[in-house]
Amino acid sequence: MTNQPTKSPSKAPVSLEPTTSPSESEVITPEPTDSPVTALPTTGPSQKPVTDSPSSSPVQTTNVMYVWTDAFDVDAPYCNGIYPSTKTGDNASCFNHSWDTPQARARLWSASTVAGREVTRIFLSDVRERTRYGGLNPEGVCDEELLTTLGEAHALGIEVYGLFSSSDAAFSEQNMVGGLNDFNTNCGTTSARFDGASVNNEHFTSVKQCDVGNEGAQLQFLDDLEATRINASPLPLHFSVSWNWECCSCGAATYQRRELDWNGNIKSALEHMIDIADSVDVQVAWNTGSTMTSRSQAPYDYWEANHMGTTSTTSFSVLAYTNPNSDCRQSFAPHTKGATTSSDTCATGDRTEEGMFAAFDSVRITQPNTDGGIHYMGGVYSSGMVGWPKHEGFTVSPSDPPTSSPSTGPSVSPSKGPSVSPSSNPTALPTSSPSSAVSFCLY
Repeated sequence: MTNQPTKSPSKAPVSLEPTTSPSESEVITPEPTDSPVTALPTTGPSQKPVTDSPSSSPVQTTNVMYVWTDAFDVDAPYCNGIYPSTKTGDNASCFNHSWDTPQARARLWSASTVAGREVTRIFLSDVRERTRYGGLNPEGVCDEELLTTLGEAHALGIEVYGLFSSSDAAFSEQNMVGGLNDFNTNCGTTSARFDGASVNNEHFTSVKQCDVGNEGAQLQFLDDLEATRINASPLPLHFSVSWNWECCSCGAATYQRRELDWNGNIKSALEHMIDIADSVDVQVAWNTGSTMTSRSQAPYDYWEANHMGTTSTTSFSVLAYTNPNSDCRQSFAPHTKGATTSSDTCATGDRTEEGMFAAFDSVRITQPNTDGGIHYMGGVYSSGMVGWPKHEGFTVSPSDPPTSSPSTGPSVSPSKGPSVSPSSNPTALPTSSPSSAVSFCLY
């Protein structure tokens, strides 16, 4: 008898409306409807009760956080406290680099060490060029700011995953992640090294429809994700997925699970991705705990049953958008994208830091091992915008790890940061710059 592909059990159709999904470059593209939807699902894929009002303390409250290159500066005169819809032209003056100066890192560590809401893993952008040439930067040396950032993070018990996001059909991230291992080999120290690789490639959204013509592209996406995992090894791979990659049609009346036969196993596309990656975050694109729960319950149940505890680094996170979006319901930002005021009203959600953390707590009622996922530092988390306090308390000197202010920040006593020789272990570099620039998906 020939081997037959194994098939995972299907789940009962459930109501997961609305069914909008993230796009590649702007996270969410759908415009809000004339009458914002207020009726929300009351049960998740496992038919567990969900609520927006936590009735008990969660098992744990650790969080992961995206740290894209730019963070919004609420005090920038040009933007007057309003997060702009683009980062080009004069709007560029309203953003600062998230981590490449002592001042920026002080803000980052303050935001990551909020008592009871600590961030234990960050996904750090702007590492591609700094690790591209055998782990070295374009000058042919170990990047000092990167070494300092890694050392400071580890002194605070924060893991750092290098973040890549080309979001293209070629899955170019598979050829980028290896630079992190080269960096660890040629530049890293015991206290200053990458802990993992993180990838945000959303090309699957372009081919996710369950048409016969898309199956080849969907299987290729899984092949490319597997290649990325191999190229990142021995570092663990984190991957960001969308909740609706689980289903072709996600409404109660027309629910259709997206199943793929990949390497002889028939599972949903999302289950295959969870199998490949060591950890995942699920983009749920909504700002209430009940919908965040129902949209993430199926992948959480699969991860908990098949992967939880299998490695020391595996994790499952429910991602909350904090950057402004055209549809207010899909983000916790205080105003919609393109707004002319620093805050506006929305039919759903408490669009504040407190509201986001309350939503995470609500999710943890039925998903006790879920981490909160913050998307992202300075956009608008810890920005000082309405409802989003600026977390402060750390000071960072150019040569030392962070120290905290006794009155406002958590108490830490980190050891002396690593002493690094930027020119150690050099490897050969090309004599000219690469002919093609890498385009990153920066939200």
